[in-house]
Amino acid sequence: MRNLYPTLRRLLRHGVLSAMGAGAKPSCSIHILNGHTLSKLSKEGYDSSDAAAYDRLLCQLARECDFITLPEAVSMIEEHALVARPKVAFTFDDGFLECYDYIAPLLEKYGTRGAFFINPNFATAADNGDETYIAEFTNHSTLSPGRRPMTWVQIQDLARRGHTIGAHTMNHTRLNSSDIQALTREVVDCRPIIEEKLGAPCEYFAWTYGRLEDISETMVGIACSTYKYVFSQGDHRNYHSFDGHVINRRHAEPWWPLSHVNFFLKHQRNYR
Repeated sequence: MRNLYPTLRRLLRHGVLSAMGAGAKPSCSIHILNGHTLSKLSKEGYDSSDAAAYDRLLCQLARECDFITLPEAVSMIEEHALVARPKVAFTFDDGFLECYDYIAPLLEKYGTRGAFFINPNFATAADNGDETYIAEFTNHSTLSPGRRPMTWVQIQDLARRGHTIGAHTMNHTRLNSSDIQALTREVVDCRPIIEEKLGAPCEYFAWTYGRLEDISETMVGIACSTYKYVFSQGDHRNYHSFDGHVINRRHAEPWWPLSHVNFFLKHQRNYR
């Protein structure tokens, strides 16, 4: 019975979100959605059918929302803007290859650009063919095994096409341990590497795992002193956390059904 609990929990969650999200409409807020992968599959991979599903989701969302870039969303949030129509920006963490192959082109199809928060050592492993590191990196999540990283050339191409590139720690490290020196390197060392590779400032940072409990207040301070903008993946109903220093995103994967996405988008976001 204990082994069945996660499956039952997922089924219950799916049913509740499907029922409560049916017919829901996005609130007139500035929403920042954050995903990771094109498909919920892991070792089985992804293909053009998964891209077609995301295409349909974007098409459905576009009927109710205006798609904007992360810099546009941040600017509006910093100005405490009120909007008459829902605005949605799209961000993706970890820098998987599917972001380059499918996700970025689909966002471009709908006239917008995404923000991709990358781990520099993951991209370097792609360039160097370091399969041991890639395997260790992708095993950190049930969604990740078998996935491939983007190379630096691909990341550079995304930047040239107008997408935002941000930092996500060097090695996808959770930032709530007591080893402040090691965690500081994880956060701070990203910026000069990304800036050297792209020839442009790196002003955006999103911490790994994203919940407010996944980072210490000390590391929030270090991140905020290193980057202009810092992002969580929690407390979505409020625009900010940590006394206004952190901007909150909402977790939503490309393979989620529209009812699930709309369930979370229906909530009005608040300034505080």
